[in-house]
Parts: sequence; structure tokens; C-alpha cells
Amino acid sequence: MDLMERKNPLSELDIRNMQEGLEEFETEVLQLVSFKLAGEEYAVDVMTVQEINRLADVTRVPKAPGFVDGVVNLRGKILPVINLRRFLGFPPTTEITEEMRTIVVNAEGVLAGLTVDAVNQVIRIPAKRVEKNQDFGSARNLGDVIQGVVHLEDRLVILLDIFRLLNTKSSEKERPGF
Repeated sequence: MDLMERKNPLSELDIRNMQEGLEEFETEVLQLVSFKLAGEEYAVDVMTVQEINRLADVTRVPKAPGFVDGVVNLRGKILPVINLRRFLGFPPTTEITEEMRTIVVNAEGVLAGLTVDAVNQVIRIPAKRVEKNQDFGSARNLGDVIQGVVHLEDRLVILLDIFRLLNTKSSEKERPGF
């Protein structure tokens, strides 16, 4: 038998499966900090998270928007604390729990604390699994701060765009992975 007559030992299906595996391997992976808010799971890009703290005493600010709890002093820097429940239109909590945290985020030098019900974990997902361009209605331009939704094995995770939430100028196209 001539070498030219020998068939490829890999079938077309094997080759396709290998190519799909390579595509998945080459796919950009997002690392996200996931948290609970009103019984649902949300996440933000881990690269925007500076730190996660227990709830601290907040100084109220007169005439601040209703979703701003106030300001805190974080090692000499004053930053606003945004109550994500109120910002997203959820009913307020009736009590402060031990699991509640403030996620300190940094979007292009703009620092803010985000009050959440509980922080879950850091999750890794392929960027191509994010379903974008969802219509979430017009309440407080919710669609503007929701970057997309990811369907994991047994749950949905809503990705928030910290840059838009804090009204910084960076757009999705300028940031890697989104």
C-alpha cells in the first residue's frame, strides 16, 4: 500500500472535536466575583474589585440619591457606598446580616463601595458564554448596567458593568473580554 493511499487515521468527527476543543482552549476566560442580591446571583469582573469588606459605619450625605447609603473613609480615601438593592429597584433589607459585604470597586480610578447581601466566590467562565444585548426594560436604565447573563449548570448569573454603573467613560469595546 502506497503512503498516498492510506487514509487519515482520524475521522472527520475526530478532527472537528479537536478543533472545537482548541477553540474552547483559546477562548478568553472571564474571572468574576459573584454575589447575592435579593436572592439572585450577580457578578462583576474581578479586575474591577479592589477589596471586599464587612459593612462599615457609613456617614450619610444630605441630598444624595436614594441608592447612596453615604460615604466611608477607606485608608484616607473617601468613597461613596452604593446600595445595589436600591439602585436596582429591589426592596430594602429588613435587617443587616453577618453575610452582608461592601465590594470596593475601581473603574478607571473611580472608587466606590457596593453593598451586597453576600459574596459567593470567584467564578471562571469562557467569555463566549455571556449572552449580551438583553432587553431589561427602562427602569433606571437597567439594561445599561447589565452587561449580560451567563447560564451556568444550575443557575443564571447576571453580569454588571461597573464602568457604566459608575458612569465612567470606558465602553465595552475598549475593555478586554467584554
